[in-house]
Amino acid sequence: MSTMRFVVISDTHFYAPGNGKDGQWWHRTLHSRSQQVAEALVGAVTALNPEFVIHCGDLTGLCDMDNYDFAKGVMDRFDCSWYVVPGNHDTWYPGVRAAFSQLYDLPDERCYYNRVINDIHFLFLDTCSWAAADGSVSPYLDKEKCDSGQISGLYVSNEQLIWLAEQLEKNSEYRTILVGHAPVRYKPAYAAVKHWDGTPTKDGKLDLGNAIDGVVNVDEVRHIIDQQPNIIAMFNGHWHINDINVVNGVVYCQTASLREWPFEFRLVEVSDRTVSISTHGLGDSSLLEDSYLEELGNDWIAGNPDVRSHTFTV
Repeated sequence: MSTMRFVVISDTHFYAPGNGKDGQWWHRTLHSRSQQVAEALVGAVTALNPEFVIHCGDLTGLCDMDNYDFAKGVMDRFDCSWYVVPGNHDTWYPGVRAAFSQLYDLPDERCYYNRVINDIHFLFLDTCSWAAADGSVSPYLDKEKCDSGQISGLYVSNEQLIWLAEQLEKNSEYRTILVGHAPVRYKPAYAAVKHWDGTPTKDGKLDLGNAIDGVVNVDEVRHIIDQQPNIIAMFNGHWHINDINVVNGVVYCQTASLREWPFEFRLVEVSDRTVSISTHGLGDSSLLEDSYLEELGNDWIAGNPDVRSHTFTV
């Protein structure tokens, strides 16, 4: 095959003009400037001339249809196909999940699907159902349970797990790339200096894997993945960091957010035997300057050189 180029973006948290309010996470979140981010993103991605764009979820900051329509309008400006999976911010309320499924003509508000592109099998997963302490699972966030502390985290539905295993087995002749929102492989702890509210973390470490919106049934997902030697990579967002972990020969690539510093995305180039991942910025210095909070010490989210650029053979 000739070299295939695609872009991976995540966590745009798009708000329609006038809807977004700035806040703080790792750095200052510029929700009020989604239009400015969109303009920079379309320009930066178009300059790389990818064959398609993958969005790893949290397309919207708040999943009402006003914000969704704005976000879809931004994505439609790319001069290529684009694919998206739902994030946790996209699944708080009914509406956006139905709109996601309509994009790809999927039944019953289902938001997982597959595509074969240039002899690579892509599986786009929905990691953002919601599990409660009582064992129930909902496609949308139950606010009453959330407010009373009864939400255990995110969940991959049993129906989807069956589908995932079947698709991997049926398409075992293809090299396979998985796409989801929440990571399923990651480091035990990350070197956060301060929490999102500015308070110091214990021993300067933060265990993101135990966050409330981690994947509750992650072991089941991992078990299915580990049975299939044809999987070469998985792309995720959610934690707003750049990172790469290699487990059992699979490259797990996390991509930072496009609502805050460092405003970056990934370019992936796939040839016959080699996959190269590189990191690119939006090229808008005012976004970087206005978002960056040096006093939090969270520069680490941009990643060290080893996770910002990674090449491997398949």
